[in-house]
This record gives sequence, structure tokens and C-alpha cells, in this order.
Amino acid sequence: MILVVNESFLDPVYTVKVWPKSITASKVFWKQTEQRKILLDRLNEIINYLPRPDISLETAIKQEYINEEQVAKLFTSLSDLLEHNQEYKRLILYLPFEFLPSKTWHPSKRILQQTLDRFKRIYLKAWKDLLLVQDVRANFLDGDVLEIEQRIGDLPRVVKAAHLIPKLIENGLIEVKDIVTFMEESNDQTLRDSIVATLPVLADLCLITEEEFEFMEKSTDYYISSIARIIQTDMYIKDRKIKVAPRTTVLSFVQEEIIKEFLRIDTTIYSDITEKRRNWLKESKKQKAIETLAEIVSTAAIEDDITSESITKFLDQEINIASIQVLIEGIRKAIEFMASIDLNRALKIYEQYRDTMLRLWKNDNDQINETLSKTFRHLYHLRIIDNEQLARLNIVIPKLAGPFSENLKLIKKEICDIQEMTTLIKSDPELSQLIYPIVLVFGSRLKGYGAQNADIDLGVFVRPGISFDNRAKLQDLLKKHFVHEKVQDKIVEFWLEEKDGIIQVRDFNDLDVSLGESSWTHVLFGSAWIGDKKTIYDLLEKLLVPYLYDTDKVIYGLNARRLYLEELEKDTLQYRLMHKGYEQFFPQYGGINTLHAGGIDDKSMFWDSGYRQLATKLFVSKVFLPKIPVPKITK
Repeated sequence: MILVVNESFLDPVYTVKVWPKSITASKVFWKQTEQRKILLDRLNEIINYLPRPDISLETAIKQEYINEEQVAKLFTSLSDLLEHNQEYKRLILYLPFEFLPSKTWHPSKRILQQTLDRFKRIYLKAWKDLLLVQDVRANFLDGDVLEIEQRIGDLPRVVKAAHLIPKLIENGLIEVKDIVTFMEESNDQTLRDSIVATLPVLADLCLITEEEFEFMEKSTDYYISSIARIIQTDMYIKDRKIKVAPRTTVLSFVQEEIIKEFLRIDTTIYSDITEKRRNWLKESKKQKAIETLAEIVSTAAIEDDITSESITKFLDQEINIASIQVLIEGIRKAIEFMASIDLNRALKIYEQYRDTMLRLWKNDNDQINETLSKTFRHLYHLRIIDNEQLARLNIVIPKLAGPFSENLKLIKKEICDIQEMTTLIKSDPELSQLIYPIVLVFGSRLKGYGAQNADIDLGVFVRPGISFDNRAKLQDLLKKHFVHEKVQDKIVEFWLEEKDGIIQVRDFNDLDVSLGESSWTHVLFGSAWIGDKKTIYDLLEKLLVPYLYDTDKVIYGLNARRLYLEELEKDTLQYRLMHKGYEQFFPQYGGINTLHAGGIDDKSMFWDSGYRQLATKLFVSKVFLPKIPVPKITK
């Protein structure tokens, strides 16, 4: 049996098959799941008809892609969720900016105007509430978070809701005077710093008037008045110089530069960090170097300074893999840039370099093919190439928005191997006494954005009553039975304990990342459960059902349910979809593109219009745990 637990919530037929009567008999459960499904259906109905992610709903209505009735229904569902289920208010962090009602939008139908007015009121309340919430900044940027054992203090924090200020002011939802008031009334330095980071962006976008600058300068808060003067005198502006290669030697220049940069990265000494983090840092810096040099190739391609003959000559030499990646990335960037201006010109650039990319496709190098796969997927979404061309290249588009169970078909062989290994648990008396005949499959391969050579993450359940002293023995047995090229890292172990018929995950003080925790809802609810059907249903009832009860349980001093939802959000929307996964499949749309936007992490996919559409769909469908009353115990 294979079951992805959270997919059962939005499928009534599936729900009845999977969950026990203690759940399916609850009217509260059915009401919540029905409302969530309606919201998801209305969201998909809108997004599926939009021609591109960066088109506003107002424009889409005018161009007759959608109608006012569809939009009114969507905003009714969004308002209901934010008003009556405030634990899901973090949805507004990801909601597409193109969905926000602008001050110039005057619908023709009164019902839509009333719906938008209600939504704006509820949205702003949720936004103000989130101004009191701090997040780890790296979660919204690149995921560069030190391992727990390496940390000296707390990780850098940000009030991410504050970074939305430029878009809220642009749409007329708040005014500059409002954010000055927020700063004057707050003693939270993280909030104040997060707001200040948006002020230069507002100036870049010409969203601060002279009158508002004067208002800021007269503030009794020295921090505010100083920042206003600094912005006006332009002391923050930095001279950004881009290294430009000689036109006649672009490809040679790129190869020389990438060799030097990779050598510098490889010889850099990192002290007091783990080997895993050292490798991650090096790979991240190498990828950044490739992308930086690709900008030079992109400019040259747009200006028609790279001929097919020069590329052929370049590729006939002995060159390193990274140089070829720079070439491919540069061509992709050139096509994407032109597609935003002139689609016909973008098509001509593609036709000019198509033979080069198809030639490289035959090289049979994993790194080059991954870079090319990214390029072809982007071109597909730009409508430069079609389904038939992708099929000829044997490139598939995974279900990044779900259902994740569909992505199991892309790793069919691996899943068959894992199923076989799972059945072997019963045949080993020692192992079957330690763990249940169930394996959890989770991670980037299940979610669709993992590279073909990426590892597959697995988890197992250790039976209640097993002493932790048996851990070394368990790990030896797991290594013996779970031998697979895609299962490289340690298998995550959920050690269980049972009390009064309820099973729960044991939490340890150990920092071992292969020890599953009770708050890891992203694995418990978001993975594919593979194994014995009866055992799966039994664990769903005894282990997972309690996660749906409305209790004031506390974990690590925090509300347990809040932790459950945070884990779902981080795993589904941030790690590694925002940091790496999304850009492997989709071209860039929208974003924050101003001189000083670095202060609000403008390079993050967080700002991309397409990512925000996908993240909203994932939030609605995956960041969801129905909450039902605790059943009364009858004697």
C-alpha cells in the first residue's frame, strides 16, 4: 500500500477509506475540509486561466481571461479563511501581489466591490498581527542556516510581513505615515530594522512624496528622521560595476574567469564547520559564479556578439563543465529577458542556439543535462517550445503544486525497490521486532523538484517499548536491508511510545538529525507511507489522529499546533522550493527590481510572481491540519 496522508483531507472518498470513524463522524472535520477544498478549487479556477503569473486580476478581468464572479468567490473564501481560522494568516506572506486590490480598481459589480472591501479589512488585520512575528531570515532567502551544534547565538531574524510594505503602499492599502507610526510605537528593533529596509525601496519606486519625507524628518524618533535624511541625500547608493568581457573573446574570457573563481572557492579554508556545510557552501558559491558569468554571455547573445561558429570552435576545445554551464545559462537568460519584451525576438534567439543546446544534450553529463533540463523547462513555460519537444527530450514537468503522489511515477523504479525492501522487514525477525513494516518516503524527489541524481529521504517507525540502547543494532540492520544508491544519508527514525492506547513520537535532546521529532508534521503527514495496509491504518488512528485534536499541548515551551503548521509551511514552501527548487522549472516573473531592494532580499524567489502563485496553492492544499474537538471520554 502507498498513501500520502495529507492528500486524503481534500478528497472525500479517500477520506472515508483512510481515516477512522472518530474522524469521519466529526461535522467540524468535514466543514473544515470542505471549505479548504472549495478555496483550492476557486484558486485553481483563477490561476489556470491567467496567461502569465505577473498579470493583475483587474487586468485579467478586463482582458476577459476571468470574470468578476470568479474573483468574488475566491476573495470570499480567502476572507473566510483569514477571518475564522487565524492560525492560517501567514498565507498573506505568500499571496500573489497581483491579487491585491489596487486603489484604482473599481469593479463594475457591487458584489465584487463589497467582497474586496471586506478582504482588504481582513487582510490588513492579519498583516498587522504578523508585524509581531519574527522569522529566521535565511528561511526566506537561501536556507543558509547553521547546524544547531555550530550556532553561538540566535539566527538572524526578520519581520517578513514588514518587507511587504512597498507592495502594500503601491496598491494603496497603507500609507507612508502608517509605517512611521508603526516604528514610533514599537520597541522591537527587529521590526524597526525590517521596516527601515523598505524605505529606500519606496524611494526607488517614487512612493514617498516630499510631504511624506518632511513628515518623517519631523518625527521625534531619531532613527526615523535620520533615515529620511540619508535616503534623500542618497548616501546609501553604491556604485555597482559589472565586469564586462571583451566582445570578441566572450567565451574564452568566461572560461578563464570560471577556472579562477572555482580555484579560489576550492582553496578557501573554512574552520569549525561540518563537512556537509563546507560542501554546501562551496557548491552554492560555484553556482553563484556560474550565474554571474552567465549574465555576460546573456548580454553578448542579446547583442548578437556570439556566433554559432564561435560556439562550435569553443566546444571543440578541451573545456571544463562549468564553462559549458555558463554558456547554457547565458543563452537561457537571454531568451527569458527578450521574452518579457518581444516574444518573436526570443524565438529567434532560441532558433539561433537550438542546435548548440541539442548537441550538448547528447553529451551524457549529469551536470550539463541538469542545466539543459532547467533551460528547456523554462522555455516550455515561456511557450518557446511545446509538450512534444519536451517529450522528445524525455523531460517531464513534475507536479510541484501536487498531488505529490503523482511524482512517485517519476521515481517508479526506486519506489519498487523501496517496496521490496519494506516487505523484507517482516522476513528479518530482529528488524521486525524493532520497527513496523512501514517506510516513509519524503523530500525533494516526492515534491518533484529534486534532481534525478538526488537522494531519496526515508523514515521508519521504531516500535513502542524498544530501548534506545538498541539504536546501534537498529542502524546496522537498516544499512544491511536498505542498500540503494539513492538512499545515502541516515534513515530518519521515529521512536514511538504508547500510553492508554495512544502512540506518540518520543522527543530526544540529542542533536542527531536522523532522530525524528513529534513536531515533524511535514514528514508524518507529507510523506508517502509504504508498507503493510493494516499497520498503516492502525498507526494513522493511534499516532496521527491526536494531531487533529484541539488541545493546548506545548512542545519546547511553544503551542504544539503552531509548531505543526510552521513545520508544514517551512518544508512545503521554503526548504528547498523557494531556495532552489522553483527556479529549476520556471522562468522569472515580476519581483522587486530596484537599486536598493537588496535590503529586503530581492534575489529570493519569495518575490517572484510565479513562485507566489505556486506557494499559495501549496499553502492552501498542504499547510492544513483539520482541528476537531477532543472526544469526550465515556466511562
